[in-house]
Amino acid sequence: MRRFLARDSFIDPEDKAGGNVFTACTIKVQEPPSFALINTIHQDLYDKLGEATSARVTGLEISVDAYVDENTDASRRRLLGALQRTVWTSRDIWANPDSRLRSIWKKESNGVQKLLPELQHDDTRGRRANSEHHRAPFVDATMYLGARDDEVMLRLMEKIKDRQRLDGSYDDLDEPSKRVRIEVTLKGSELPSIGITDIASLRHLKLTTMQGRYFQFKLPTFKQEVDRGLSGALQVFQEEERARVFHATGVMGLSVMDSAVALQRRRSWPGVRKNLKSMNRKGQRTQIPRLAAPFVAYEWLNKKGSLALRNLQKREDRSWSKMAAQGIGRQGEGRATNAYICS
Repeated sequence: MRRFLARDSFIDPEDKAGGNVFTACTIKVQEPPSFALINTIHQDLYDKLGEATSARVTGLEISVDAYVDENTDASRRRLLGALQRTVWTSRDIWANPDSRLRSIWKKESNGVQKLLPELQHDDTRGRRANSEHHRAPFVDATMYLGARDDEVMLRLMEKIKDRQRLDGSYDDLDEPSKRVRIEVTLKGSELPSIGITDIASLRHLKLTTMQGRYFQFKLPTFKQEVDRGLSGALQVFQEEERARVFHATGVMGLSVMDSAVALQRRRSWPGVRKNLKSMNRKGQRTQIPRLAAPFVAYEWLNKKGSLALRNLQKREDRSWSKMAAQGIGRQGEGRATNAYICS
């Protein structure tokens, strides 16, 4: 592996016996220059060791790195905050409690901060609809969407360390190399859903299609016209609450708040109608229509991500073409590459 890669890979034996002998293993390759190189590595392993069964891809990680023109701690953290607040996923993050939005700054349990209120609190004090119970992620931690064992997991972080090792040591990046990163990790049934099975299938992976599935960014909309009187004052308060939630937990938290508010309205309406009836007043359920959808695509940032993935695709295509010209072509086990965007 060291003949091809600038850093060590993690080799996990599945049936290790005495003398560190094994017949099957999983190899996690850290940031290879291309997927085509994974194919080359596997060919070399096959030529030297043989193969009892066909190798398969069990995990895949794609990252997009964002740089700022004035590369300072403050500017990188502003960019990280923008990504944290606008990143979007339509996947279910509620069925598994570990999948929910959280901020992690160390592996111990006391190093995890859950950012969204729990569902069950809606039955008591409606915490999901209250901005006070939405917590902003820490800028010096990693924000997660999805659990580590989920088929899809997103991570957002400020990338200032490299080559982190099991003993806790790492290399500090120089100032020009520091950036903000969003990573997506894929495993399980998500891999065949994008056409990934064995190493040969990596040749046909279309990275440009990943934006719609994983690298999505959205912005919220707010009402600019409200009713007069008490109703209007309530609408203003609700929009201010929505703004506070967006500032804390972003569009993901705001979608949770909006659904909680809608649930509260459905629950309260029978009681309101009953009170109106007792007062001999006719109750008509009305709601001021929103002038736009609650969320819209963050076009500028999505275009940046699309450009990064297109450039990464071109780089991959060149690597595969070069490998084909050298007559290399088998299967293997792979992991990640990077794309880059600049603000």
